[in-house]
Amino acid sequence: MILLKIGNVISIFVSFIVCCAILNACNTQDNAATFSGTLIDVDGKPIAGHIVMVYPIEMSETGSSIYHPIRTIAASPGFITVRTKSDGSFAIKERINQGMITIGLLPTNMLDIINNPKKANTEIRSEYQLISVKIGVMTLYEDRGPPGKIVFSLPTEKKFKDIVIVARQEMWIEGTVVFSDKKPVADAPITFKITTRKQDKSDESRYGDRILTTDAKGNFWYDLFYHPEPKLYKVSVVYQELTAESEEFLIQGDSQYKGLVLKLNGDSSDIPENPKPPEPVLRPGMMRLPTELTPQDWIVNPYNGHAYVRIRCEGYDAAKGRAAAEGAYLVAINDAEEQKWLSSTFGNELYWIGLHKTDSGQWLWDNEEPIDYMNWGPEDRFTEDILAKSEKVGVVMTFVEGEWHAVAPGDLFWDYTIYAILEKSSWQTGTASEDR
Repeated sequence: MILLKIGNVISIFVSFIVCCAILNACNTQDNAATFSGTLIDVDGKPIAGHIVMVYPIEMSETGSSIYHPIRTIAASPGFITVRTKSDGSFAIKERINQGMITIGLLPTNMLDIINNPKKANTEIRSEYQLISVKIGVMTLYEDRGPPGKIVFSLPTEKKFKDIVIVARQEMWIEGTVVFSDKKPVADAPITFKITTRKQDKSDESRYGDRILTTDAKGNFWYDLFYHPEPKLYKVSVVYQELTAESEEFLIQGDSQYKGLVLKLNGDSSDIPENPKPPEPVLRPGMMRLPTELTPQDWIVNPYNGHAYVRIRCEGYDAAKGRAAAEGAYLVAINDAEEQKWLSSTFGNELYWIGLHKTDSGQWLWDNEEPIDYMNWGPEDRFTEDILAKSEKVGVVMTFVEGEWHAVAPGDLFWDYTIYAILEKSSWQTGTASEDR
């Protein structure tokens, strides 16, 4: 169950570390590093026509892996893919250099999308979720390492055979949304609401609301959380104030439901010529950000008595302008305690903070406080695809333990940072952080 854009497709891999003892159990007849084995499902049946891939991990001087976008990885000489045969077998015969490498599964249409920039925002359907990999005498499972990658150590150039990769089928609902006049709701953003419960009609729960865009024929697919037991589902949709709701239907564990038809309670003629976009939805646990701040929106840090708020903004200049309008400033982080409090209160995202570069080339907080504390991330944490070696003017607090990184116009983080944290050293009304 994964719905992914290209920028975050690496989340379909599972991570684990394989020790040298496992590698020594493999065949070493020649110097060419060849991987061969079989891809099977949880019932032991072969998975045909799927792509197995291998690529090296680039390590920084600090010992951490360097993040690369999937397009950069796919263009590298060490990126190797092979499609499984009808019996699930695969054989990678290209040379694989020793070091840290990743092995994983790639959706079958992924290569075409990677090679076609026009499809950069295409949503990818992952058909299988990797469960385990057996190399030699040891089997490693999904929970043996951080999610998102399958990484293992290749100490020497050897030949590895009889690898067994086990994957389970992803679960989803597939169907069509139509108007009451039977015309498809084509290429339309629709809000989906899904509830589920056990077959005995107990333990009802709800998925977070989600906006999905149908295709030219009104088709959609909605990925589900994996479950091995049967469950009852009900789907409702909202489009331009028209609604539809399904009857309750059963989905067996480890399977998909196809052919669902949702008929709206209105005709295609009821839709205005310029339909309004759907209301944004919140992920579970998220707060809706205010468009106009009130004193109650600010959160007071008990360590220093200052008030803070997270805002959504269109960019760096917009964040500074909003801060000025609120009589505040982009946050100035003065010690590790404040840094920790900000991350725990607002979460690890990309945030504009108040460091800026002066005409003399020095960094300074927007409120002109001295820089007594620094949390700069390693310069090689991100590649030039993300942070180019151009003149930096602002700073973003990142999702990696709140590390700071300097950014310049045109950097990926410059374009993708849509949040900022504002700070006030004096306040009248606010909510203590303990109550949040």
